[in-house]
Amino acid sequence: MKTDRKYILGLIGCGHMGMAIARGAVLSGELERYQICIYDPSEAIRKNAETEGFTVMKTSKEAAGACHITLLAVTPQHIETVLKELKGADIDVILSIVTGVSIKHVQDALDNVPVIRSMPNTPLQIGEGATALCMSSNCNADDYDFVFQMFSQMGAVCTVKEEQMNDIVAVHGSTPAYIYYFVECILKDAVSRGIDETTARTLLVQTVVGTGKLLVKNADKPLSALIDEVCTEGGTTIEAVAEMKAQHMDKIIHDADEKCIKRAEQLGK
Repeated sequence: MKTDRKYILGLIGCGHMGMAIARGAVLSGELERYQICIYDPSEAIRKNAETEGFTVMKTSKEAAGACHITLLAVTPQHIETVLKELKGADIDVILSIVTGVSIKHVQDALDNVPVIRSMPNTPLQIGEGATALCMSSNCNADDYDFVFQMFSQMGAVCTVKEEQMNDIVAVHGSTPAYIYYFVECILKDAVSRGIDETTARTLLVQTVVGTGKLLVKNADKPLSALIDEVCTEGGTTIEAVAEMKAQHMDKIIHDADEKCIKRAEQLGK
């Protein structure tokens, strides 16, 4: 990827996810700190970014004009304000992680600028993230490849159709919270039975980590087979799983996903 801009990546919005991407790009070796510029309306965030060695810009428009790839990392509630601020800016490429906001919406606001739309998740901050990507028809393949490679250094990356981007949020975007909640429920139940919380959490967290690694190792194995390996006939686990099925856990997940996806669609409007 060739560019005559001073910076390769410019962040507009430096919250938890935005900074995770900036730090991840540096830790992976994809970018140096001097190749990243940042703008955020919060003085505290700007000072923190400057302390970490990133260049801080005075306005969002200045950041966009100085970099090749402009990362929109603001909340959906603030996207309209940011798009108005960027109107007329000299932008090469937009990389948006704003949930629910379509490529067309960004292009309509910014004179058909090339757009890469991304849905990452929070484990990205430790190099174990999952990211879905799609791009506009006028996006340069080299730019898309660079972004794909950048995220691949922070975890798994998949290219999806844009019409699936709202649905995909329920696959990996929001699911870290699902998993945290599931862990919390098991932990609370363990404590209620008199088990020491620290002990229960240590064993439970390691079980989640180990189970995830087994899923990676057995990527081609049917999930039903993995379940059966733990659910010995006449044993304890099979009783628990049977109760989850009786309580229609699959429907609970489906209904939760429906709420999640509907909200993503609302945010896009």
